[in-house]
Amino acid sequence: MIPLDIGAVLVVFVSVPLLITATLALYYNLRTIHHSARERESIYKCADCGHVYAFARNRPMDRCPRCGHLNEAVRT
Repeated sequence: MIPLDIGAVLVVFVSVPLLITATLALYYNLRTIHHSARERESIYKCADCGHVYAFARNRPMDRCPRCGHLNEAVRT
């Protein structure tokens, strides 16, 4: 049997789950940074020219970059 004092055992049982939790939190935080820009985009389809475009602004209507026609968001 390996002699361990109670302080070392407590450090291992507390620090290992804490390290795993911190690693998982960092992983999910970095993973959601990439998706957050897509979630803020609104997709528009121009009623005049049929051009499909996306803007990261949160507006219900925006102008088409091709013809300048005002369009409603198809998906926000």
